Parts: sequence; structure tokens; C-alpha cells
Amino acid sequence: MFSNPLSQNNFSDPFITYDKKTGYYYFIASCQCNKLTMYRSRRAGELLRGNDSRVVYECGSEGIFGPMWAPEMYKFGDRWYIYTSCREEWNDNLFAIRKQPLILRSKTEDPFDGFELGSKPDPSIFAIDPSCAMIDGKQYICYSEVVDAQQVLVIREMSDPITFTDNKAEIARATLEWELAEGYREYPINEGAYFLQKGKRLYIIYSANGCWSDDYCLGVLEHKGGAICDAKNWIKHPEPLFVKGNGIYGVGHASFFSSPDGSEIWCAYHCLLRSNPERVEMDRHTCIQKISFDENDYPFMGEPIGINKELESPSGE
Repeated sequence: MFSNPLSQNNFSDPFITYDKKTGYYYFIASCQCNKLTMYRSRRAGELLRGNDSRVVYECGSEGIFGPMWAPEMYKFGDRWYIYTSCREEWNDNLFAIRKQPLILRSKTEDPFDGFELGSKPDPSIFAIDPSCAMIDGKQYICYSEVVDAQQVLVIREMSDPITFTDNKAEIARATLEWELAEGYREYPINEGAYFLQKGKRLYIIYSANGCWSDDYCLGVLEHKGGAICDAKNWIKHPEPLFVKGNGIYGVGHASFFSSPDGSEIWCAYHCLLRSNPERVEMDRHTCIQKISFDENDYPFMGEPIGINKELESPSGE
């Protein structure tokens, strides 16, 4: 048993994965410095409550500055890769400088042994929140790019885990009423993408509105067949997947992971523990909860589970 949040500390943009080979869950999240810390545990609910953590990468001589935020980690071949947002110059105003994806590669098959630079940021890309997936033998990355004074979702093919190709397409921008909450009509936001595959259906779960807003929430894009990097082959579902409720606000920037026995899919997301109508910067907390799918393999999350409510651990722990 465990309860949310996993920690009372500030852990935003959470990413969790379970590795069957080691029997560990691994956790990374946005950091407020130039050091990226990884946590591991054999129980998901204890990821941030134990002492099994270490710094796996520190910005420095490569000319890359922290903070790093919204990291995600995937295994391709015999190495793990971290895709994260970063900046190439120091400036106290995070929004006044270019923000680009940074790719790190693990030193060994064990991600806990640390990471090294895989690929420096591409100065031609103004983008954050990279997320990757292998689809029909090809690797793709989806990120949030600044276009026309708003954040849009772009999907792009990769030729290998560290190399972008020119095959890309904008597949979503904020257009629906619930994506344009107060404070975000002038600067609409679609960000925090994550590929989710169930049966034969391929989704991108994304976040809308701003991350310190009560109305930060999750939406669903779905691939309807054909070329991945073709905007007409993606549709946006009209209703949000996950919104505030039960005293939990600003639910978003999700990642998804399997239970140890593979029978369940769980969602990790961050939230605000109190309302933030002024949309000021405040701590975001990591929560996890099991998701379900209907008979057509469409995802369902229901409402956020209340704080400190006891939950059954993922199956197979």
C-alpha cells in the first residue's frame, strides 16, 4: 500500500519506468540546478521515500547549463537515453533564451551508472519536453515548439537515438475551449507529450494550459493510420482525459509505466495541492495512479485520487 503524493518535496514533470532486467523502477524529474538526480526502488510508492538515489549527469564543460527539466528515459539497444530540455546559456529569465532538447547516453546497460553527453542541443530547434517512441521499427520524437507566440506539438523522425531527420510535422496546437483557460488565451500551450500504445491504437497524451495553472490538464491525440509525420493522420479528441478534482489541481505532464507483471498501466503526473488562481510559481508534487482502457482500448483515468488515500501497489510487486 502507498498514498499520494510520493513526496512532499517539489518534483515536477515526473518520469517513471520499470525495468524487468534489474527489477527496479527508475524516477527522474525536473531539477532546479545543473545536476540530474535519478531515484530507484523495487516499489513504486517508495521511489521518493527511500535513500537510493544518485546524480547521473552534471552539466559543465560541454557548455550546457542547467536547469534541466522534463527528462524522459528510454532504452534503445544496450544503452539508455535521456531526452531533456535545457538551455545553452545562463540567464535568470528562463523564457528569454532558446530552449533546446539535450540527449544523454548511459555509460553502461545500468542507468544508475551514470550518463554522458549523447548529442548537444541543436540551435535551430526552439523546443521543450521531448518524448520518444519506437513505432514499426522507426524512432520518433515529439516535442513542444514555440511557433507564432504559442507552444505547438511537433513530431519528428529520428535516424538513430541521437540524430534528428528533416521528416517532421506540426500535429497539434491549442484550439479547444478547455485548452484555452484564463491566462492562456494569448499564449496557448500544448506541451508535455507522451506516446502511449495500447493494442493497435497509438496515442500521444499531452498537457494543455500552463503548468502552474489550476486548469493544467491532459488531452489525447490519436494516430489514425498512415505516415506518422503527417498532420492529417492525427486527430485530437474533443474531451480532456484528466482534469482537476478531489482537492487536486493542475494535473498534467504525465508519463506512463507498466506494473512489474505487465498486467497494469500506471500514470505518473504532477499536481498542485492547493488552488493557485494567481498562477504564481509554486511546488508541484508527483502522484501516480492506475489507468484503465475501455473495450476499444481507449484510455480512462477518472478523477485524481485524493491525498493520503491508501492505494494498492502495482501488480507484481
